[in-house]
Amino acid sequence: MQYFHPKLVLYLLVVAAGLTRGQIQDVTVVLGQGTLVGLKVFPETSRIPIYTYLGIPYAKPPTSELRFAPPVPSPGWNRTLYARDFKPICPQLENNSYEDLGNGNQYRSRETSEDCLYLNIWIPETAMRYGGFPVLVMITGEEMAFDWNANRASGLDLAADGIIVVTVQYRSNVFGWLSLGKKYAPGNLGLLDQHLALVWIKDNIQKFGGDTNRVTLLGHGSTGAPNVMTHMVSPRARGLFARAIIMSGTIYSPYSAVNVDNRLSQEIVKILACNYDVGRNIHKCLQQKSVYDLLRAYEYIYRNGNYTMNLGPILDHYLPIGDRYVLDDPRTLHEAKALVNEDMPIMFGITSNEAAFLSSQWIELARQGYASLRKYINETLLPNIIEQYHFEGVGQEQIRETINWRFFDQIPETTAHHLRALVKLVSETRHEIPFYRTVQMFSTPKPPPKLIAIGTVEAEYVTAEQQTRSSQATGPVYAYLFHHPNSMDMRGRINYFGGASHSSDLPFLMGPSLYREIGRKRLTQLEDKLCKKIRSLFAEFIKGGNPTPGRQFDSWTPYTEKLKYIKIISAKPETVHRNDHSSLENTFEDNLQEIEEKLLSADGTGGVPAGNVVTVAPPQNPYDLNSNVQADQESSRTSKSAVYLSNARDSEYFYYLRKINSFWDEFLPKLSHIVNETNQEKLRNRRIDLTLEEEQDLFRETAAASKYKHAFFSMLTLVCMLLAVLCILFDRKNRRKKPDVSSMGDEDEFQVTGISHRIRTQERVIRTNPLYGENFRKISESISRGTADGSGVSASNRNVIGTHRSRTPCEPPVAILAEMEHDQEVRNWRYQLSASHFQPDSSTRRQKLPT
Repeated sequence: MQYFHPKLVLYLLVVAAGLTRGQIQDVTVVLGQGTLVGLKVFPETSRIPIYTYLGIPYAKPPTSELRFAPPVPSPGWNRTLYARDFKPICPQLENNSYEDLGNGNQYRSRETSEDCLYLNIWIPETAMRYGGFPVLVMITGEEMAFDWNANRASGLDLAADGIIVVTVQYRSNVFGWLSLGKKYAPGNLGLLDQHLALVWIKDNIQKFGGDTNRVTLLGHGSTGAPNVMTHMVSPRARGLFARAIIMSGTIYSPYSAVNVDNRLSQEIVKILACNYDVGRNIHKCLQQKSVYDLLRAYEYIYRNGNYTMNLGPILDHYLPIGDRYVLDDPRTLHEAKALVNEDMPIMFGITSNEAAFLSSQWIELARQGYASLRKYINETLLPNIIEQYHFEGVGQEQIRETINWRFFDQIPETTAHHLRALVKLVSETRHEIPFYRTVQMFSTPKPPPKLIAIGTVEAEYVTAEQQTRSSQATGPVYAYLFHHPNSMDMRGRINYFGGASHSSDLPFLMGPSLYREIGRKRLTQLEDKLCKKIRSLFAEFIKGGNPTPGRQFDSWTPYTEKLKYIKIISAKPETVHRNDHSSLENTFEDNLQEIEEKLLSADGTGGVPAGNVVTVAPPQNPYDLNSNVQADQESSRTSKSAVYLSNARDSEYFYYLRKINSFWDEFLPKLSHIVNETNQEKLRNRRIDLTLEEEQDLFRETAAASKYKHAFFSMLTLVCMLLAVLCILFDRKNRRKKPDVSSMGDEDEFQVTGISHRIRTQERVIRTNPLYGENFRKISESISRGTADGSGVSASNRNVIGTHRSRTPCEPPVAILAEMEHDQEVRNWRYQLSASHFQPDSSTRRQKLPT
């Protein structure tokens, strides 16, 4: 028996099938960069083949000299490029909450590379034949730091609905947002990568059968959604897309605010010891660091997700106006309606329980026990939320107690219940309140028309008349809430805390192919119904800007200032959830046993993929109608007019959002303001949390404090008086201080000592002789004036003095004193008699009086 080579057999089968044109020729596209060859795929859910082109470079690899530099367009390739495999995504932190878990609860290592600026395109076969197909550009990512690595978004099923799907890989974390405030390292590199990809799509998508006037930009997550809203108000992105879809994220989240300076970048530079250089040398120092070192430095800034301000887009005021991408805070630009395309339709929504996408840190703390989880809540989570919502001053403790009272003090002290309360708290603060603020901003009318400077590259101006005309054509905003209990997220984990968790909408939107890849299982009948429903709504919006075109009774009404309509996208009819918001989160008690066994157990089985968890359904009565079928039948019996009337009123979910917004944006700020500004008088007048007895205690303490205050100042006065007396005594002592003879020689010291002895001897003689009284003083004064004639002295006294002088062998005491007063050696001596000092004229010389 003769055997044939497998390739030869495949070739014969292709020829026998009669494919004269050849499938390889059909998937070949010739671009300006070169020839591109893709794959031809036949999805199970599609009747037509899908052409896939994976790993198309749109920029040069941002390595070496191009690290931390703006992207440079790809020059192309010399030979044929076979675009058949995904390229590695850009570097990011490992073991993060957005990675999937393998066996043994261990993170699976995924390949990353700095050479990561690529596009992936899925095209229906009919687009290559006829052209003019709508284009969906997807930007995914989380926390300005991560992207889905293992389970990437695939456009196979959406392409089968007649849409060209493009996914963009871009730089994030330290590689995408570090800024040195210079043109060679300007920051906003993630936005610039996305912008260059949009430019590439506008230049080349027609070769794939796309329509450049029907490009929809979709952003998902806490990176993709804020970035899309930033592109919407950037003059450089004008004309690159016509519609926007914003999913599970917004710039109004306090955790997605733009950086106003490069303080965080400078902190990373300091950690990497590159702050000792200046200018371009800092840039070169960073370019020489390894990927590992850069990620470790960023990890210090990221703080395990508990950051106050994360590295992200920055206001690039330091660049020339033509090079800027973020002219101002995007929130300010959106509120002013300054740079937004007024005709752009917008679809915006969240899931019903965003924070049920459990962080790995939460699960670890919960497995350690109730005490560890409670400590994390009190010492990390609550201070972070208080800081993010700008509750400052002494009122922070009151705010903390109020939040604890609402979420944690009234529930059982179990780990599962506190984990659920933590999920609810984070859902409100990070997703629901920002969602409410955003839809309110979209529905707010424009400010009064006036002459304003937009600040575009062309420095154009908008007049009042132009604003009046544009205000009449505002693009519709379609708000939604995605809900599906026990949903599966992009990691393959099941949510047991009620509602739909973060990222659980993507597998349903992208279709059964991605759902099967993530969960290792097929869609159930109910899940397939939800999948078709959400894909139909999104596909119609991408194609024409209206999710329900031509429908009169069950149309999706836009969210406006007068009609606050938020559509609930769920497998069940919307009327089931319309009057009962608790139906969106009533599965926690039913799943409490699963949470304890599969999520909080020590063996950690809660981290395994959803496909490996076998759920045994309880036996059902075959004679009972299924609740879902029964709901469908009730919905079908509802008249179309009733459905129309129900859609023409505000949603119950809007009132729920307004209620929680009143707590966070009205009650808590007022409480903080009152506590911070309350003094004794206001405390008495307003009677805030004080009984009469407590007020009396307060005044007693105030009176006691007054007494202590009086005693303190009395003691202080006494101490000052004592110090003054001591200063006076010390000054007098200094005036009598003897000269220092330590520096004199032996001969000088002996001479001064003798003079001093003679002075003391004559002093005793003078003071003990009563005859010397007033006449002696006059003689002394005359001697000091140089006239020793003895005028004014009686003759008897002169005789006494002469007698005493004749009896005393030594010199006259007055002469001795006068002579010593003129002596340079003892000039500083001052001898004080009982009446006066001898201060002879400095011009007199030393004289020896005659004996």
